[in-house]
Amino acid sequence: MKKYLLSFIAGFLFLVLINDNVNAQQYKLRQVTNTMGMKSESTIYVKGMRKRTEGGGMMGMNALTTIQQCDLQRTIKINDKKKLYFIEPFAKETEEIIDDDKPAPTTKQKPVNITKPATQKGGIIYMYYNITDTGERKKIFGFTARHIWTTQKIKPSPDACDMKDSMIIKTDGWYIDLPQFNCPITYRPQKPPMARQENVPPPDCRDSFVTRRSGKGKLGFVLSETRTMIFGGKTEKSEFQTDIETLELTSEKLDSMLFEIPPGYKEAKSESDLQDKFDMNEMLKQVQDMNTNMPANNPVINNNGQKPAGTIRIGVYEPKNDGQLQADDLQKYLAGILINSNVDAVAVESEEDAKRLDCDYTLATDFTRIKQASKVGGLLKAIKNSDPNATSSFTIESNYTLTKLADGSVRLQQNQDGKYEGRGADDAAKKSLEEESRAVLKALK
Repeated sequence: MKKYLLSFIAGFLFLVLINDNVNAQQYKLRQVTNTMGMKSESTIYVKGMRKRTEGGGMMGMNALTTIQQCDLQRTIKINDKKKLYFIEPFAKETEEIIDDDKPAPTTKQKPVNITKPATQKGGIIYMYYNITDTGERKKIFGFTARHIWTTQKIKPSPDACDMKDSMIIKTDGWYIDLPQFNCPITYRPQKPPMARQENVPPPDCRDSFVTRRSGKGKLGFVLSETRTMIFGGKTEKSEFQTDIETLELTSEKLDSMLFEIPPGYKEAKSESDLQDKFDMNEMLKQVQDMNTNMPANNPVINNNGQKPAGTIRIGVYEPKNDGQLQADDLQKYLAGILINSNVDAVAVESEEDAKRLDCDYTLATDFTRIKQASKVGGLLKAIKNSDPNATSSFTIESNYTLTKLADGSVRLQQNQDGKYEGRGADDAAKKSLEEESRAVLKALK
């Protein structure tokens, strides 16, 4: 009887495991990342507690395929060309995290030990992390997305290995919950690929981390995000911005082998062995292509280039507004973000200008309402008052018309309104134009 009972239990557990695997959440996403005008597209697969990311290479770097196995607490990085892989366990180095919003414990708790072995070099990297849930929600691809702001200030001690200068990272994004995909959120800054190859600290040099967290809210799976990184000190600063946008999110059945180490691949001794040689020529080519496609300073005099073969060209007029916005800058910005492999765009002043430049369509935009939100209370107000670079919310209404030059027919005419974040009205207006550009490109497919 006992033997039959054990067999029944084993069979029941086996069926449960199979059912869990069948019912695991399975999604495919396409995302585009824009860094300093250079765009790269990646494909993401999610099944249960695992995620696979393909593509996304730029600046002469071939992107590695990464597999996050949250159930095994590790990341696998794969170079398909070399048939190599490298396993990186989730960070387990000693770290002290202080939650400033939690009440002080009634009994004195022993602090986390961040002392190092006598033979190990390194310093301490202090991080101040604030998260703010704006309270805004909207439906994206059928999911309820949260609008979250974060600010991360990072300051290394003089003897730190991984970084020498202070850094601030600000994000403004929309996030959703995928309940079965639950990887830990790291507060540590990721090193750029070039830094990983050229400035790798010696193995015996490891930093400790002390993080102070504040604010209410949670992140999640990113659907869109603007990340601004500010480097340097008071006298000299550099800044660059990265935007992530989800182009497609679908639910479909995925092969479990997508989330495993491919058969026949060998394990690399280090991550640097996994990396391809940096291709400077490819990087220069991408920079040259970017400069070629950037709108000229003078939209009338300099837009004399021939239309690329096989593309649709749009003549972009200066957006009309009540005088709050820098119309010429927004015109160039809109023309720049409309350019892709099938569409070309140039700034124009008139219909005659558009015909002379061999345009197929003209795009006219009119900002009919721009109003900054005035009521901000509690924690949000405190953050804005203390941070002069903090973003503000603007209510923006606009309408735009895409007209075919050949016969004057309207291809797309749409009213648009919403709340957009920015450091000023022009910055927020660019977010509105980004939404407009997506609708225009979709209409031309």
